[in-house]
Amino acid sequence: MRNQPIYLDYAATTPVHPDVLSAMLPYFTEVFGNAGSSSHLYGWRAAEAVEQSRNTVASYFQVKPAEVVFTSGATESINLGIRGYLQGKPKGHLITSALEHKAVLEVFHSLENEGWQVTYIKEVSELASVFRPDTALVSLMLVNNELGSILPYQDVLKLCEARDICFHSDATQALGKMELDLNHLPHLISFSGHKIYGPKGIGGLITRKPIQAISYGGGQERGLRPGTLPVPLIVGLAKAMELIPELLSKSAFYKASIEKLKTIIPADSLNTPTNSVPSILNFTLKGADWERMFQVLNVLAFSNGSACNAKTELPSHVLKAIGHSDEDALASARFSLGYFTNSEEVDVICEVLSQKLPQLL
Repeated sequence: MRNQPIYLDYAATTPVHPDVLSAMLPYFTEVFGNAGSSSHLYGWRAAEAVEQSRNTVASYFQVKPAEVVFTSGATESINLGIRGYLQGKPKGHLITSALEHKAVLEVFHSLENEGWQVTYIKEVSELASVFRPDTALVSLMLVNNELGSILPYQDVLKLCEARDICFHSDATQALGKMELDLNHLPHLISFSGHKIYGPKGIGGLITRKPIQAISYGGGQERGLRPGTLPVPLIVGLAKAMELIPELLSKSAFYKASIEKLKTIIPADSLNTPTNSVPSILNFTLKGADWERMFQVLNVLAFSNGSACNAKTELPSHVLKAIGHSDEDALASARFSLGYFTNSEEVDVICEVLSQKLPQLL
């Protein structure tokens, strides 16, 4: 008898993979030195672990190790990437999407308050028509965290490079869910460890264009991200990135499982487009009461939007941007499968939906 709900919120966070935990543990107790302590063995060992991890991350993205900056997670990476690139530049024009994660949108809102002009597009097809001579940066996420939709980032990069404009992307939901075209990556890439079975509290920023510091301290990370380096978390992030090929090996299972779920959910309820990662399914139960939806489907652990909205009980800005009312946006569900999802769980999910959805529609 199952004593807890089936987890369907892998897009919000993932459990730490056992191999990641094993890699991290020695750096909490045995190799506990400060990577900044350069005068003795304890510090040398910690620093070596950091640089080995940096090489691992750089190898995955096929960039130089010096282009990898460790941060506390995607939110800090987004702030550092966008603000660090714009630091010292004359205030001009910026482009982003109304469907971005709040970690991006709030940065742009603050930049607007400081005098920058921002265009918020809803479709990538709008991009070419909104460039201006003073456009300095474009920020569009590789995979939408709520819908699972995939950005044609190669096309965006081509448009930006033709105009010498920096292209930043939040790649948090892309890693481990899709193969990346490493020859056509954005100039600045933000990502987080806890979405790929690594620990919370660690992330990274790939800097293929120069940025400046936006905070100051002891000069760690080439002065771009000061503060004592969390060696265990950095080691865990690197190990998680080594596991990405294994994570991708489940893509066919995700696709088959999502297709199975789609046979139960009304076709006109689906929000996830065709061009999306195989592990995310978003749908709207129009007219349903959202609180009752969670009560009726309480054997499933899922969300109705970004985890950032959950505590405020606000409707998803993403679903509102694609045309849903507040009520329908709240009466929506995002099912996100993950590495530890198994076929038995999928069968139970299908059974639950078959029995319970008619009560809500």
